[in-house]
Amino acid sequence: MTPPALFRRWRVAAATAATAIAAVVGLALHGIGVGRGGPAAGAADSELSAEVGRRYGGLKRLLFPGQPEISVAEWLARPKDRPAVLVDVREPHERRVSMLPGAITKEDFERNSARYRSWVVVPYCTIGLRSGIYTRDLRGQGFEVRNLAGSALAWAHAGLPFEADGKATRRVHVFNADWNLLPRGYEPVVSKALPNGGEVAPRN
Repeated sequence: MTPPALFRRWRVAAATAATAIAAVVGLALHGIGVGRGGPAAGAADSELSAEVGRRYGGLKRLLFPGQPEISVAEWLARPKDRPAVLVDVREPHERRVSMLPGAITKEDFERNSARYRSWVVVPYCTIGLRSGIYTRDLRGQGFEVRNLAGSALAWAHAGLPFEADGKATRRVHVFNADWNLLPRGYEPVVSKALPNGGEVAPRN
């Protein structure tokens, strides 16, 4: 088989796998109640935090069971004699709103992955779904990985700042309205990436 034919076969297989994963994720989200109403408007921060934990736990159980994790509190209290890195696995339009302080992008990590072979790698996303799947993938490549449980939403519920262009901010991309479980004092942002690499104007 010629290289172009092999590439076409790989591309079809990759597209099929992506469709299957999307279907499984969709079923998982339906199973934990996303899109069918969460906490009522005006819910207390404690209720929102509990919902973050409930959704994350359900997603982990269904999609990446057994994968190691680290809480925000554990990350902050980690031993400093072992290098560790936060890796933001979200899309570029989400990261442009803000990132966790000191984090690097998934693309930066993958370009320099050899550097982090002996590090503890801690991926995160909005709540821990995408980063949980990435944790599983990286462990298969031999990295020591811990998924950040609750991810950006848990970070916000710990009262911690985010960063944008090197400055502290309380603006956070929440993927879509169903995932706006931010506590008071934070500004939710929703925007969508466009096929040409642009994005729809953010909606606060």
